[in-house]
Amino acid sequence: MLSREERDRVEEFGFLIRKAVFDQAEIAEMIDHYMAINAEGSHPGDFAGVPSKSGSDQPDPLQKYPRLIQMHHYDEKTRAWMNDPRLVEPVSDVLGQRAVLIQTMLYFKPPGARGQSFHQDNLYLRTTPIAAAWVALDRADEENGSMLMASGSHKLGLLEREEADTDWSFTSDATKVPAGVEWTPTALDPGDVLFFGGLVIHGSYPNRTKDRFRRSFICHYEGEHATKLSGESQLH
Repeated sequence: MLSREERDRVEEFGFLIRKAVFDQAEIAEMIDHYMAINAEGSHPGDFAGVPSKSGSDQPDPLQKYPRLIQMHHYDEKTRAWMNDPRLVEPVSDVLGQRAVLIQTMLYFKPPGARGQSFHQDNLYLRTTPIAAAWVALDRADEENGSMLMASGSHKLGLLEREEADTDWSFTSDATKVPAGVEWTPTALDPGDVLFFGGLVIHGSYPNRTKDRFRRSFICHYEGEHATKLSGESQLH
């Protein structure tokens, strides 16, 4: 469960980081497992991104390593990891009610891959409250496209959307970010977990390295008393 200090941090900033939640043997198992799933071929909902607006003729690394989604529909190990109390209990505290899983994802983000536009998860998952548990499988830093969080942005409510710059984002939608937002970079080691609510604006820049992945296992949960938001859901 979250400490009083951690709860205060979530209330003020909308997110928190817990260090070394999973040990290195567990992380190595996750990496091996999802790399093997990738090698098997595509699954329903896997997403390599939209074309870049500049129409670059360079190969897109995400074509080889598309994002996986809803792996728990076909994968037993994913179902075990998504139900791990080290994720579910803190997320329940972030939500303020018992967490119920609604989505699993695996981002590979290989060297040279584009980032993701700044967005709120509620832009896509049209229910509230929701929260995410973002598990770092590799060292995630500025060079390979670590997460950027807009501190306190969860207090702004659900904001309008706009088109993203697809030369650096593999997704085409973005949240219209208000002026004056304070960005907080995150640096995560393998096994660290970033917890955050569905209204926190976040995103990441491209992986500028030549030899480092930035893989992450992500679970989204809703509260057991969650309500639907108006608008079309983009949940696969």
